[in-house]
Formats: sequence, C-alpha cells, structure tokens
Amino acid sequence: MKKALVILFDNVEEVEALAPIDMLRRANVETTVASLDGKSVIGRSGVLLGVDANFNDVKDVDYAAIVLPGGIGVKGFLEDTEMLEYLKVNAGRGVLMAAICAAPAVFEKAGLINEKKCTSHPSVANMLKNYTAAEAVVVDGNILTSQGAGTAVQFGLEIVAKVCGDSVACDIAKSICFER
Repeated sequence: MKKALVILFDNVEEVEALAPIDMLRRANVETTVASLDGKSVIGRSGVLLGVDANFNDVKDVDYAAIVLPGGIGVKGFLEDTEMLEYLKVNAGRGVLMAAICAAPAVFEKAGLINEKKCTSHPSVANMLKNYTAAEAVVVDGNILTSQGAGTAVQFGLEIVAKVCGDSVACDIAKSICFER
C-alpha cells in the first residue's frame, strides 16, 4: 500500500490540511497525519485537528508523498533546519513533495524549488523565484504546489493523481461532484 505523510502545526489552514488527507484516504493511500509533538493542533479558524503520530516517530517511513499545508504557522518551518533537511532529503529521493498556500516558501528555503515552476498564496510569492499566478496547481517534477484554501480540493486530487494515477483521481472527483 502506498503511504503519505501530512505534517500539521498550530495555525494550519484547516481546509488545506483536510482536503488532501481526505482525497488520499479516499484513494486508499495509507495517510499518516503528524505534528512535531504528536499532539492535536489548533487551526487558524480555531478548529481542533487530531493527529495520528509524532513526526519524529514516523519520519523514517518511506512515503510516496509528503504534504505540507499552509497557514501562518508554517512560517515556523522556515528556520527549522531539521525539517528543511528532512524535506530536502526526501525530495532528493524522488518523493512527491506537495505544498499549498505559504508552504511553498518552506520548499524554496529547503532548496527544493530552485528553478522549478511553482505557485503559492500571493503573500509569499515574492519569496519564490519562478512563481506563477496563472495556475491553481503547478506540478514540476516531484514538486507540486498550490495557491490556497480555495484550491485545496484540486490540490488533493492532483496529489492522488501523482500517487495513484489519473483514473483514481478522476473517480474521486466524480464521486464528490468536483469538475476536474
């Protein structure tokens, strides 16, 4: 079974976290939701989000995808050298790296984006060398980026397409009445 990791933190954008988790689980991808301390997090809108594990306990698993939702709390990862190195190592191994909203700035800081085309929330666009606002979701190699809460379902479906194939993503889109 394919596996994915979604890393949560306080002040995460709830929709940006839950949409890809939901889409991955609908696709039967074993999806682990982790936080740095293994405790529940409070999203930016005050929603309590449970987690499955402490990040340190699950970081050595081989994942097909690693997902970093956005929200103001993600900026704490910009100076977290251990997290930046973790992301860099996994990207180097070819793992699909997916970030939405402000999280592509973390990927940039980790050296994952470099010359790759990407998108993000406009609030961090100035931090990204090859930012484009023209597409809601951008895939360049093993880096997948998206703009924000309004693009979260599309973001989740594109992760599924990359991990499980386009037909699985299309089936899920149809089942949730999402035009893909």
